[in-house]
Amino acid sequence: MPVSVFRVVREFREYVISQGEDWENWYIGIAVDPSDRLADDHLVKFGQDRWFCREAYTPQEAQEAKAKLVDDYGMDSNDELDEKTGLFVYGYKKAPHTQP
Repeated sequence: MPVSVFRVVREFREYVISQGEDWENWYIGIAVDPSDRLADDHLVKFGQDRWFCREAYTPQEAQEAKAKLVDDYGMDSNDELDEKTGLFVYGYKKAPHTQP
């Protein structure tokens, strides 16, 4: 279920804080299908790694939420990998086996 930009940012903040608040060790991106992106492209292990995902109302709102998290909290990201029509903002805590 889609949520507002404010709620995407708030819920990501709360989750990362609950996991130790080391913002620079988190990667954030935008995808049409976040489960495929996390597992196939970033090599996230769902039963092992920490990850989070929220759906925005529009691709523009997904971009806005991601930009706020990157700019305000220093999360890692790569705009070139984002899917421009993606509604899902996803993030994961980087580990030795994840990409990046």
